[in-house]
Amino acid sequence: NMASASANKRRRAETESGRGGRIFNPSWTNEYFVMEQNNSIMCLICFEKIAVCKMYNVNRHYTTKHAATYDKFKGQFRVDKVELLKKNFIGQQSIMKSKVISSYSATKISFLIAENIAKSGQPFSTGDLIKNSIKQFCNEVCPEKIQFAEDLSLLHQTIARRVEDLSKNIELALKEKLCKCEAYSLALDESTDRSDTAQLAIFIRFITSNFEIIEELLDFRHMKGTTKGEDILSEVKKTMIKFDLPETKLSGVTTDGASSMKGKNIGFVALFKKSINHNILSYHCIIHQEQLCAKVLEMKEVMEIVIQTVNFIRSRGLNHRQFKQLLEDCGSEAEDVIYFCQVRWLSRAATLKRFWILIPEIIKFLKIKDKDTSFLENNDWLNDLAFLVDITQMLMELNIKLQGKDQLISKLYENVETFVLKLTLLKQQLSQKSLIHFKTLSERNTNTVDYEKYCNLILKVIDEFDTRFCDFKEVKNELDLFSHPFSIKVETVRDEFQMELIELQNNKDLKDAYKDVELLELYKKYMNIEVYPHLCKHAMKYFSLFGSTYICEQFFSRMKHVKSEQRHRLKDEHLTDTLRISSSTIKADIDQLCKNKQCQVSH
Repeated sequence: NMASASANKRRRAETESGRGGRIFNPSWTNEYFVMEQNNSIMCLICFEKIAVCKMYNVNRHYTTKHAATYDKFKGQFRVDKVELLKKNFIGQQSIMKSKVISSYSATKISFLIAENIAKSGQPFSTGDLIKNSIKQFCNEVCPEKIQFAEDLSLLHQTIARRVEDLSKNIELALKEKLCKCEAYSLALDESTDRSDTAQLAIFIRFITSNFEIIEELLDFRHMKGTTKGEDILSEVKKTMIKFDLPETKLSGVTTDGASSMKGKNIGFVALFKKSINHNILSYHCIIHQEQLCAKVLEMKEVMEIVIQTVNFIRSRGLNHRQFKQLLEDCGSEAEDVIYFCQVRWLSRAATLKRFWILIPEIIKFLKIKDKDTSFLENNDWLNDLAFLVDITQMLMELNIKLQGKDQLISKLYENVETFVLKLTLLKQQLSQKSLIHFKTLSERNTNTVDYEKYCNLILKVIDEFDTRFCDFKEVKNELDLFSHPFSIKVETVRDEFQMELIELQNNKDLKDAYKDVELLELYKKYMNIEVYPHLCKHAMKYFSLFGSTYICEQFFSRMKHVKSEQRHRLKDEHLTDTLRISSSTIKADIDQLCKNKQCQVSH
């Protein structure tokens, strides 16, 4: 038993030593032409590794493979031969290491260039142009680096693979961050690309336990069939499964306001709410203002004439030059009319305002061109245009407030509430035949103004806002608890908040901090989640809601740039990868990608 225990102990020691318990003997180097390297024995003659560190194994390797050739070296000749072989081995190792480093650098640079190409929305073939430019630079400035430039793999196929790897890396990092998610909301927008494919962008905004807020593109779904509410619901559910998102942590959803999204019974939002076992806040993207103007304001005839006139002036080079010359001759302060862009809401207000300013010059120019100007001399049409100039200017100012980044949902609703109150005042004043806040309309002959018509139009806009933000009225008290916890009355909040709220409202330090710091900083740095667990969890829900709707609009603007007319055949998966890289705040781990990649230098 003692012998067995001793043998086990010896075997354990050998295992722990990593080489059977044997230690390399330096004398073996001259005797057998071997050296120790990275805890193994390397033959300096054939570069073969000897697995077991025992004299028997070393001797057997030398005797059977090299003795016949190398036994002739004796004394100092043998020492010199060993040193020469050592130098050769170390030199080869340096060359190999240099090649590995060079290969690693080439791979990393190709990733960095691919990332820049994706972020700028350029074609993958741009890599060839960049490579040629690098080669020209090296040729002129550092000729010794020309081979390194030649070794860079920047073919469009390589760039496509790099972009795919970068996108997957970002998606993986997002999934890791989502593991810490305490509450989240989704923002959806659907648009058709240049190949007539319906593209559904799904964004996520979530908050972690330490109050870190992250907004990212969650998924980009390519819808080949119909785009009904049920189809969109199916795609969203697939995405939630793909990213392992629990429904219980979902706090809200915002959409683009299209009929497939907001239909009362079969729209996505209605179907989605039915599929969730708890109440969520839903609201529609207010940047999509076409409904508010063309449909709600019902002034299509005004916009059509303005657009036709502007296009007549600007779309033909000669007309445009002659009109600009006319403005100069007339000493006009405005330099030109502004093109109207159907996609960008802000262009509507700018187009109308500039058109109004230039009406005298436009009439003069159209008469020179023998064009009809009767509409520009019609009182009713001019009144409608003046009203539209004023109301679109107000809507534009609201839009600017709603498009800011990093806004909170409470601020969004406050902006909307404020705007609706202003509209209510305008309606009341119109009913009293007052145009005090209609700067443009007040310049007209007030006896010709149809006050009742404009009063009804304002009412329709108010109703539209009420419809779009109806969910907010139901949770207004909870929003106030989130954003104004020190002024809300304790008896108006739910039971689980009352004790914590009393504690909070009577904490002078926190009350002072509330006045001095941003709301997120208050909850993140000053409020102890162990003391205020319910209030903090409540805050996480509302912090996770999208406070502005800029993200979807910005995204599809980028999509149209990436999948341009020249790149209409870009594959859906490549479009997704490019857009994820260009829109993400998460930085891809390129060093890790290089380590994972087998570094092969292409020629």
